[in-house]
Amino acid sequence: MEGRPPPQPPPQPPPGGTQPPAKPPGGGQPPRPGAPPGARDVDPHERIDGLRSWLAHVERKLGVRTYTGAALAVLALAAGGAGVFLALRVEEDAATEADIENLREELTGVEQTAAQAAQQDVQTINETVADLEDRISRLQSEQRSQTDELSVAEDDIQDLRDQISELETGSTGDAAGP
Repeated sequence: MEGRPPPQPPPQPPPGGTQPPAKPPGGGQPPRPGAPPGARDVDPHERIDGLRSWLAHVERKLGVRTYTGAALAVLALAAGGAGVFLALRVEEDAATEADIENLREELTGVEQTAAQAAQQDVQTINETVADLEDRISRLQSEQRSQTDELSVAEDDIQDLRDQISELETGSTGDAAGP
């Protein structure tokens, strides 16, 4: 600290209690010649302190941005890892051409089996229907023959009644006659 003069103690107020008038900022130095109006010479220490506070502010902003960038990078890496995981999982679960061909062959086999089973069922049903039609025809024939027989029997009964009636009329007429 050889280049600097020793610091001066602050001025003491006069014994009357009034303070001396405040010095204008910048140490009361008049503006430099050729400087714009209102400009003043700034103490280099004040300037360095201002630069330090500005650098501290910039460092805080840079720190926040660094943390934000790091967090976004971690999120991007996590999203990328999840994407790779899902892509690999989909690839494992994806069907290959051979799998699809196998499924087609199985489906064709099932279709053929179902068609054969359906044909067999239809054939069985047709046979059952034909048997039922034959039985119905036989029953109808039997019913017709029984109806004919019944009709003949009824005619015979009627003839017998008529004959009995004639006999009764004839026997009562013989008894009443001579």
